[in-house]
Amino acid sequence: MSKEAIVFNQVSKTFPKAAKPSVNETSLVIPQGSFVTILGASGCGKTTLLKMVNRIIEPTAGIISVFGKDIRSLPVTELRQSIGYVIQQVGLFPHLTIEQNIATVPDILGWDRQKTAERINYLMELVHLPENYKKLYPRQLSGGQQQRVGIARAMAGDPAILLMDEPFGAIDAITRTKLQDDFKQIQRELGKTVLFVTHDVDEAMKLGDRMIVMNEGTIQQYDAPLAIMSNPSNDFVSRLIQSDNLFQQLHLMRAEERMIELAESTAGDNIPRVQKGESLKTVLQMLLQQNIPYVAVENEEHELVGRITLEQLKLQNGR
Repeated sequence: MSKEAIVFNQVSKTFPKAAKPSVNETSLVIPQGSFVTILGASGCGKTTLLKMVNRIIEPTAGIISVFGKDIRSLPVTELRQSIGYVIQQVGLFPHLTIEQNIATVPDILGWDRQKTAERINYLMELVHLPENYKKLYPRQLSGGQQQRVGIARAMAGDPAILLMDEPFGAIDAITRTKLQDDFKQIQRELGKTVLFVTHDVDEAMKLGDRMIVMNEGTIQQYDAPLAIMSNPSNDFVSRLIQSDNLFQQLHLMRAEERMIELAESTAGDNIPRVQKGESLKTVLQMLLQQNIPYVAVENEEHELVGRITLEQLKLQNGR
């Protein structure tokens, strides 16, 4: 069983003079190693929920625990040093070089120079930044490159939890897609627990293993993206995520979920192939654009294991 990384127990936050809570009596369990996206319109409470984890915002009521410890029992500086935090504006120190920015937490923790230098080199490679960028200053980097530095800095102390508040929101679409893909791969490799705030439905569904949908301070649904898409809990969730969007549902489903398994390899050499993890949306595009009877499915060793016809896609969601 997966360990509980973050637990909210009847947590509320009401700001002074506010007519109603920003977050209202929320109970929630975030498993260790999960990538949880928090989706909702502006003012729904998603950023407040996130910022209570590292006590940038203090809860009005309830208890938040991190790996079994009540966060109020920890010194706030110690808590924040143990949790990575990435925001939209990056927040890099303009007077420090890239390597100095990344070294911020290791320096506070008293790491020796060699350990810090090795960590910087490892993280720059991880976020795909050239080694010769270490001596540059943030102003010399593009917005996407600065965001990569922000991610590296957040992971410098090797925290088990990363909090991310719309980190890719101010970046152009092409760079944003690349950052999403790269960061999702990093999360899979390192097994970090990620809480990721966004107002972008596609981003929430693409990145999250699980997704929280919030409205007016209350969690409307908390489940896997495909489960929410297939079975929204109420009209608000349905409208927000457009649950009738077949193409979105196909995008969330993988080829192995609809393939017909092959008893033996029967695909011709001229039949296009996809990997088992490819989305069914890609399969549909291939079937329609190339006018072929089926698409072959292969495993990691490039062995044929199945095929998908248009009829199999029509069985989506059991129909």
